[in-house]
Amino acid sequence: MARGFTLIELLVTVAVIGLLAGLAMLQARPDDGERALQRAGEGLKGAVQLAQTQALADGLVLALKVTEQGYEFHRQDPRDGTWGLLQDRAGLAPRALEAGLTLTRLSPAGRPATPTPWAALFFPSGEGTVLWLRLEHEASDQQLDLKGDGIALPELQAPESQKPASTRFAAVRQEALAHG
Repeated sequence: MARGFTLIELLVTVAVIGLLAGLAMLQARPDDGERALQRAGEGLKGAVQLAQTQALADGLVLALKVTEQGYEFHRQDPRDGTWGLLQDRAGLAPRALEAGLTLTRLSPAGRPATPTPWAALFFPSGEGTVLWLRLEHEASDQQLDLKGDGIALPELQAPESQKPASTRFAAVRQEALAHG
């Protein structure tokens, strides 16, 4: 005589499988930092774009400073030239990076820049200084660069070394054709 499973037996089996799956997910490798890196990059890009717009709207000089914990914006007093931390603007308030993330200012040659007070300046004319910042996460080999020429809005992109070879070749070829 063939005997089937009762509803209780099936429910208990499904519950045990669900419990084991939940435990497996808890034991799975934690986020490798890619999502945290992307969130931080988008936040930084938005803050820099806001600083460019705000400098133009307010007619003030603003500056971006990279700190050990993250980054912050400062405003230059037009009367005496002193600098003050911007804390009264939500989008430009000091921001700390998530654990495992680092932010480095790079020189035009792509190496860590010599320490200076400001990573970038934003002027009332709408222009700014050249900007090249690199975000990295210690748990992954992923990096993001925020690059700006001081005029156009900055772009968030993977460094050249992390782009697929076909993409790098196309960019080099396009540049060669433009200059040739």
